[in-house]
Amino acid sequence: MNLPSPHQDPSDLKQIDIVKIYSDKKCLIIDDFPEIRGSLMRTLRTFGAQTVDTAANGEEAVKACNKKRYDIVLCDYNLGAGKDGQQILEEVRFLRVLLMTSLFVMITGESSREMVLGALECQPDDYITKPYTQASLKLRLNRAIVRHHILLPAKKAISDGDYRTALDICNDMIRSGSRYSADCLKMKGQLHYLLKQLKEAQEVYTNVLSNKPLVWAKLGMSKTLMALEKFDAAEAMLQEVVAEDDRYIEAHDMLADVYEKRNQMALAQKSTESATRISPKSVLRHRRMAKLAEVNHDDDAALKSHQQAIKWGLNSCHESPQDYFNYARKVSDVVKGDDSSESKALVKQANNFLDRARKRYADNGEVNTQALLVETQLQLGIGDEAKAKKTAAKAKQAYNALPAPDVETSLEMARTLHACDEEAEARELLTRLALRHEKDPQVMSIIDSITGEPISEAGKKVAAGLTKKGISSYDGKDFEAAVEVFQQALAAYPKHIGLNLNLIQVIISDTENRGYSEHYERLIRHSLRSTSKVNPEHNQYKRFMFLSRQIKKYYPNVL
Repeated sequence: MNLPSPHQDPSDLKQIDIVKIYSDKKCLIIDDFPEIRGSLMRTLRTFGAQTVDTAANGEEAVKACNKKRYDIVLCDYNLGAGKDGQQILEEVRFLRVLLMTSLFVMITGESSREMVLGALECQPDDYITKPYTQASLKLRLNRAIVRHHILLPAKKAISDGDYRTALDICNDMIRSGSRYSADCLKMKGQLHYLLKQLKEAQEVYTNVLSNKPLVWAKLGMSKTLMALEKFDAAEAMLQEVVAEDDRYIEAHDMLADVYEKRNQMALAQKSTESATRISPKSVLRHRRMAKLAEVNHDDDAALKSHQQAIKWGLNSCHESPQDYFNYARKVSDVVKGDDSSESKALVKQANNFLDRARKRYADNGEVNTQALLVETQLQLGIGDEAKAKKTAAKAKQAYNALPAPDVETSLEMARTLHACDEEAEARELLTRLALRHEKDPQVMSIIDSITGEPISEAGKKVAAGLTKKGISSYDGKDFEAAVEVFQQALAAYPKHIGLNLNLIQVIISDTENRGYSEHYERLIRHSLRSTSKVNPEHNQYKRFMFLSRQIKKYYPNVL
């Protein structure tokens, strides 16, 4: 079959040429209404499609894509209960059962800002709103299918990981003056980036932007500038995009990346919060928001983000039982020493989430063991030591009955041992885990964060280095810088007694100079929860008592 000319307007093509394109395409229609599925099936067949399958919901759609590679997918956004169109697209792309070599078209009667921006974030190939006529649908699909068909060789090369071949194809189309040269330029910039040819990528975006200030080129340039570690230039360009239209989610995400690189965690949280407000269904973004909120000791934002991850995870490919445990564990920390009605409501919600996790993963021994372990921490948080002792006994029994506990369950066991003041046992378990996972930086980071002191040698060096840096700022009377350093250190080692007391000492010194700060009060409250285990036998006890008296003087509401 001959391809349509890359220079030809799809509206100028004869229908017989487009029918030939449709004829060998495998199509899938996803809609919860049988009559609409039937109507779209008949419509596609009149366009020339011969293989047309249907699915009534997300589960059927994902199964269908697992069994057969579709070339064209028409998916309604709102599918009733279960996954929506956005979540289907996210899952089939995540599972790599629908690659960029397939055309995914979202069809919807919804027009809410949340829906539109969320759906566009997953990057469907086209987006058609209801009501539509057969003629308008035909026009939109014809344009989309011809464009997709002409770009298919480059897309296939990208899907195969053959970026150099894809780059050659894009260059040939650009040189020949294809009407799809803009698409090829966009791919060309991305391909140079993927090939780590950053100067070449920068040149592509510079040339495009010199002719027209296109947003995709600004975003591509910003990403390239970040890779070149030109963070100021990247930030300036991203701020320009946001000022033009703050609905560009990718710009907010990249701004958060810039701020994280600079350790400006409050700004990183603010940018991530903006992105979640624009498109609230991203589970991964809510998890990022929760981590940033933890770094910034923003308990309310952390709890809300964990809760949102649970909410939107229900029909997502990114669903995880850890979201339930993250929320309940955070509650166990927040409610320490607080018997207010708000704290009681949080505890009730946390227990509800633990029960939901047990039911949702009823046949999973690891999850049920983790639920008992986190429940123990929750009971200790509200001071119910008798009940916590009984639950801990059940949890240990369940843990020991597991043939080979996974890393998540073992980490939870270590957290619970630490919460029960069984510090030696906690460190022994963590040391064994560190030996098994020494090449996994993410696991090692969690291991170092659980007890009062880091386990790994690398963690000890980092903590010592940050302590030295913070003390240097403190000695130089640069209290704001010292606070930032100790906050950065506590993001990695939140239970470290010395670091928490250092932060409190710096805050007291700054308060003596500048007066009371609500932000500082929140930081002190957070650090005191982490130092609650300092007893008269602890080597930091005298310092703890001295700082407690200072806190009482400047922040009486904390104690």
